[in-house]
Amino acid sequence: MAAGPHRISGVASTAIKGILESPGTGVVLGSSSHAVWLLVDDSVVVVSTADATRLPNGIEIPVDAGSDPFGSIQHGAAVALSDGRISFTGLTVEASRWWDARPALPATTVEALAGAIGSLSSDVPDLDGARLRAALAGASVPGLLAAAEGLLGLGTGLTPEGDDYLAGAIAALATLGPAVGSVKAGAMLAGAATPLADLAVDRTTTFSAALIHHAQRGEVAAPAGDLLRALAGRGDIAQSHGALSRVGHSSGPALAAGIILGARSLVEWEG
Repeated sequence: MAAGPHRISGVASTAIKGILESPGTGVVLGSSSHAVWLLVDDSVVVVSTADATRLPNGIEIPVDAGSDPFGSIQHGAAVALSDGRISFTGLTVEASRWWDARPALPATTVEALAGAIGSLSSDVPDLDGARLRAALAGASVPGLLAAAEGLLGLGTGLTPEGDDYLAGAIAALATLGPAVGSVKAGAMLAGAATPLADLAVDRTTTFSAALIHHAQRGEVAAPAGDLLRALAGRGDIAQSHGALSRVGHSSGPALAAGIILGARSLVEWEG
């Protein structure tokens, strides 16, 4: 990036609109060629390039990673936020458009959802999801929390594989649950809300804990939203499942499997 101040507009998630529009400060937690992530109070905000995955807590700028937009940003640097803008030293990113990270799903039936899932797998190779499957099968909040203890932080990277699997299942309950009119889904999410958020903070990365928090509210990365919409009858299931499964090394496949697991649980409860 050329030296000197630079301003660029981006597309931001409505999930972080309040954070971006309120005066505040943050600190850079880390960066890569594709993204820079910030800690703002107890929230994580991500600025990412157009060739990265659009995240529920992010703002996407219309340049690719090859242009090195974040090369001058240092770990630990202070940033300022206000009026929809994030101001780094030498760079200001401004939200000019918004997208909703919580996919709007039409009402559907458990029969239609069962058909949509078909033979899609709810398992992740080399990840033992038995406790989570059992907890969801029994609609057990204590079981869900016990399963979360074993999954959170399991794996490597900013979003460990166990986190992604759990987040997918939670997001499915939060979005597909209302679509099929599931009372159990709402009760499980409400009962687990605070203790699950606390577990995530204690057991996994700050970045990943933030995504778990968004999943609890039904806010997901764009490819996950596409799969959830397709399962509710709006979109191509094979295409959206394949696209999500290609995200990252393990994150996309684990997130997709978790979504299918959550959807299967709804079918079992309500069928």
